[in-house]
Amino acid sequence: MIRDFGDDEGGFIFTTDAVLALVVVFIFTASIVTYFALPNYMGSDHQHLEALAADALDVMRQDGTLYSAAAMYSRNNTAGAENLISSELRSLLPPGVGYEFKMGPYPTLRNDSGILVSRDTASRAIVISGPEEGWLGRAWYKMEEVTLEDQEINSTTTVWNFHNWLSNFWNSLYSRPYWGYQTAPRNITFSVPSSNIHWGKFLLGSCNRRNKASYGANVVINNVPHIVRNDSFTFLNLRPGTTRELMYNYQGNITSLVGGSNRFYVQFTNMTTTGTRDYDLPWFSIIANYTNTIKVPKGIITRTYAFNDAAGLAVPSLTRLDKNGTMGYGRIYDLNTGTVTNLDTRRVIAWNSMVRQNHLYSNGLPFVIDNVNGGSADGCAVSVTQDIPIPPGSRILDAYTVVNPYGGVDNALVEVWNGTAWNVAFCSFDYGGVDYSSVSDGYGNVPGTIYIRDYLRSGQTNKVRVTIWDNVPGQDYDLVGLVDCYSTVSYTSLPIQWNNYPFASYQNSTTVSAPVRQFAIGTDAKKVLLFVGAGLDTKTIKVEVKNSTSAWTQLYNGPVPFSLDIGAIDVAGSKIFTTGGTPGNYSARPGTYNIRVTINSGQGWESGDSNAEIYSGTRVAVIYPKFLANMWATEYANDAYTAQALARQELIEMLQASGYNIDPSLIRTEALYTGDMPNSLPVRLTLWRS
Repeated sequence: MIRDFGDDEGGFIFTTDAVLALVVVFIFTASIVTYFALPNYMGSDHQHLEALAADALDVMRQDGTLYSAAAMYSRNNTAGAENLISSELRSLLPPGVGYEFKMGPYPTLRNDSGILVSRDTASRAIVISGPEEGWLGRAWYKMEEVTLEDQEINSTTTVWNFHNWLSNFWNSLYSRPYWGYQTAPRNITFSVPSSNIHWGKFLLGSCNRRNKASYGANVVINNVPHIVRNDSFTFLNLRPGTTRELMYNYQGNITSLVGGSNRFYVQFTNMTTTGTRDYDLPWFSIIANYTNTIKVPKGIITRTYAFNDAAGLAVPSLTRLDKNGTMGYGRIYDLNTGTVTNLDTRRVIAWNSMVRQNHLYSNGLPFVIDNVNGGSADGCAVSVTQDIPIPPGSRILDAYTVVNPYGGVDNALVEVWNGTAWNVAFCSFDYGGVDYSSVSDGYGNVPGTIYIRDYLRSGQTNKVRVTIWDNVPGQDYDLVGLVDCYSTVSYTSLPIQWNNYPFASYQNSTTVSAPVRQFAIGTDAKKVLLFVGAGLDTKTIKVEVKNSTSAWTQLYNGPVPFSLDIGAIDVAGSKIFTTGGTPGNYSARPGTYNIRVTINSGQGWESGDSNAEIYSGTRVAVIYPKFLANMWATEYANDAYTAQALARQELIEMLQASGYNIDPSLIRTEALYTGDMPNSLPVRLTLWRS
C-alpha cells in the first residue's frame, strides 16, 4: 500500500444532488434467525445465540404462545403445551440449533434427544404473569404456503471509487496525464449490476498546490468523452495547514453506462504549471441508479429510515479556511443548497468517550475524534443517528444499514442502540475482539452494507449511529461527508421462514479475498439466493459451492451482480444442493454446505489501495415457501365464547394487514380457563449448535 503521510489520502466530494451511495441495496426478507452466522461474525457465537433466544421468547410472549402453553400445562395437557411450543420454535430457529425449554415446574422440553452437546450454550429467561381468572381465547390458521411476488429494488450505488491521492502513485499529473495509464490511455474496468439503468454520475476531485485553478479533464466512459473545463470546477476550501493548496470538485452526468462490465479512463488537460506535484486527483467516484427485480414472500413489511445528510471539516484549533484569511474551527457544508458556513465552535471528543457511549456529536456537525482507537492520530469526523422503531411482537426478518461516505473518508464505525446499550456492528479496524481487517488501521475499509439484525429488538425504538472520519497522522485534516445513508428493516407477523447467512465483513491485504461461509438447507426449501455486497473497487467475483464429499464447483465468474439465484444455477448443472426441477422451480436437498466468494479488486493506482473487501451484505438466503407453523392470536375475556370471538377477529385483522388472502372457514378457535394458572412463571430458553 502506497501512502503519503505528508498529504494524507483524503479529499472532499461535493454534490448538491446528494446521490452518492456505496453498495447495492438489498431489499428482501429473511427469518428471525437471519443472524445464524459463523462464530467470528460480529462477535462471538454466544452473543448471537443469546440474541436469538431473547427474540424467540419475546415473539412467543407477544403472540400468546407462552400464555396458551401455560394454560395447557395448568390443565395437565402437557402434550398440547409441548406441541404448541415445539411448533413455534420450529418456525423461529434455524436448522442446526438445539434448544432446551423450561417453564416453571413443568417438564423440560428438548429437541436434541434430551442430550445437550455443545461447548457453548446461551440462555435467556423471562417471567410471565398469570392473568386474572377468566378465559384465554386462541385462534389459529394453518397456512400451507406463502405467495411469492415480484419486488422492484431501486438502488443508488458507487460502482467505482478511488479514495487516495493519485499523486501517491503518479507523482506528476503534468508529465503523466492519463489516469489509466500514465502517458497513454488504458481502461479501468468496473461493473454495474443491472441493465435497467436510470442515470449515472461521476465525481472528480482536484487539488492545486500553487494557489491556481484546477486542471481540466476528459473523462472517457465506455469510449464516450465527457469534457470538463478547468473553470467548471467548484472551489471548496483551502486545505488546513497550508497556504496555497486549493480544493475543487466537479460532478458530471453519464449516459453511456451499460449493465455488466464497463470501462473508463481520465485524461488531465489545461494544466498551466509544470511542477512535479502541482496538481493532484484526491478522489473519483462513478455512481449509478438502477433497478433490479427479485421475488419475496407476500406479507412482509419493509420500512426504510433515512439519515440526515452531513458534511464538513473540523480541526482542534483555529485555522485559516480560505484565501481571504477567514479563521475558524472548520467548515459546515449544506449538500442541498451548496452553501458553506464556518464552524465557529471547537468540537473535540476522545475516542473512548465516543464509542458505545451516548454523546452529543452525532448531530451531523463536523468534529474531531481525539486519539482514534487510543493511538496518536486524530480524526476529522461527522456522525448521524436515526431512530428505528419496531412494533412489539414483530418477527424481525432482516435489517441492514447502508453507509454512503464521500470525500477524505478513511474509516467508519456503525453502532446500534437496542434500548439498553450501544453495540458495535462494524468498525474499519479490529475492535472488540472482532477481526475486521488484515490492515492494521483498516485504511479504506469503509462500507457498504452492514447487517444489523442481531442488535435490534422488537417493541423498542432502536437507534443506528454512523460515524466516518479522515485519519490525520500528519495533521492535514480533510473534509468528509455522509449522504443518502439509511437503514432498512423487514418484519412480519406471519410465521415465514427465510434463513439468511451473511459473510463476515473483512478487508484483505491483497487484491484477492476468498472467504468461505457455511449455510444450511432444511426440509421444503425452494429458493437459495446469493446477494452480493463487495468492496467498491471490486472488478469481478467468483462463486463456488461444495458439500462434505464434493470438490469446489463453480457457479459464477464475472462482473459483480446484484444477486444470483444459485439454486437455479446449481439445478441446471452439478446439483450440489438441489435435487431436480427447473431453474424456475427447483427443490433443494437438505444438508449443510460451504460457499466461497472470491473477490478480485483493482490495483492500488486504480482504486487507492490494493485491498479486497467483502461486507456482510453478501449473504445466502434460503427460502421456505411452506409455513412451518400456524398463525396464532390470543385474547382474554370473562367468558369462553367472547374470548374465542375476540381472538378470531384479531387473527383476521393481522392476516389482512399482512396482505394474506384468508379463508375464514379454516380458522379454528378454542378457549382455555386461566383461573388456576400460577401468578408468575419463569421461562428459560437455552440454545446451542447441534
